[in-house]
This record gives sequence, C-alpha cells and structure tokens, in this order.
Amino acid sequence: MPGNHPLDFLLSALADVTESEEAINKIVAVAVESVGTAFGGITLIHDEGRRFETVGSTDPSVIAADQLQYDLREGPCVDASLESKSFASSDLATDPRWPAWGPQVSEMGFKSVLSSKIHGRGRRIGALNLYGASETTFDDQDKDTAQTFAHQAALILGFVLHEADLLQAMESHSIVGQAQGILMQRFKISSGTAFALLRRYSMDTNSRVRDLAEYVIETRDLPADERPGGRPPADAP
Repeated sequence: MPGNHPLDFLLSALADVTESEEAINKIVAVAVESVGTAFGGITLIHDEGRRFETVGSTDPSVIAADQLQYDLREGPCVDASLESKSFASSDLATDPRWPAWGPQVSEMGFKSVLSSKIHGRGRRIGALNLYGASETTFDDQDKDTAQTFAHQAALILGFVLHEADLLQAMESHSIVGQAQGILMQRFKISSGTAFALLRRYSMDTNSRVRDLAEYVIETRDLPADERPGGRPPADAP
C-alpha cells in the first residue's frame, strides 16, 4: 500500500479516475479495506431528507440493509445523514438506538456498523456506511479513518451536486426566459411585466414559476382560469 496512511492509498487509487461514480466506488472500496469491514456504501440525501439513495455499494446486500433503514426511517445511516454526526455499533442485534432495524439487519448477516457523516459546501450530503459481518468494536482510529474517507466523498459529491444545481438553475432560467418571450409577444408587454405575471400566477396557484413557464411554453398562453374573462393583463395595450 503506497505511503503509511490510508489517504495515501486512496489518492493513489484515485489518480487515474475520471468519472465521479468510479471515484465514489473507489472511496468506498478503500474505506472498507482500510477499516477492515466486509461491506460498505454511501447514503445520499434527496429532497431535504424525504428520500434516500445508496451509491457505491460493495454488494447488493448493502443496498438491502440501507433500504430497510430508509423504509423504517431508523438506523445509523439515516441518523448520520440527517444529524450530521457519526455513529458506531458493535452489536446491531441488541443496540437500543435502532430497536426495529438492528435485529432485522442482524438476521441479514450484518453485526456491526460505522457510519460517518458526509457534509460539504454548506449542505448535508449523506453518510459513509461500513458494515461488519462480525461483532466489531470500532476504535478512534477506525472512526478517524472513516471520517477521512467521508471527507473525500464530500469533496467529490459536493462538486457533483453543485454542478447539478447550476445546470438545473440554468435550465430553469432558460425555460422562464422562453415563457417571458411568449407573454411579451402575445400581450405586447415588457419583460419585467411578463415575469411579474408569472410570479403572481405562481403565488396565486401555489406552484413553481418554472412549472407555470412550462405551461406557457406548451400552450403559448396563461391558464384560462387565471385570467378573468380570458383577457390580457391590465397593463397590456
């Protein structure tokens, strides 16, 4: 193993990696090997904690164990993701913190777990989860090592999510701009007035501006029930 620190090996393993998915798989694989567990994966948070996803799993059984947590809304991966903390357990079957999930996942073959928070770019991203097939007591070095890998995952995932947010924002801006253009042409109004209309109708119907903009692009008009008498805006000529 290159160097004396697990991070040295990780950096070496990532040297020729070009895809984010491959990088995440490498991080989990090296973390599992470094801590000495049998299985691992990463929990990602979606929709502000309403939905979770497992990526980079070393075995399909990891996805099953994680999914059980997501369904029960109970377990170290969920807790580490939502609370931005780290959790460890050497005996899942009897751990009182997860009375429903622990015994069930123990029957699946997982006896211990170490979950390290993944946090980056000012947002909760998820958790790095390392499962043991035996009752393993994780020491401070194991926890520090897992957090090191979680930090590397945060750097990669934070960048990926940031890029996705930017692309989504750019796409939304383009869609809203198209809708503004349609309203400007149809009702002979200014760009500012067109956007104000979109915002007002969005607030009145409790919907996103983007959703209303997509409707305008598709129908080339505002919703009929949102324009009394089907008339153009009051400031239109």
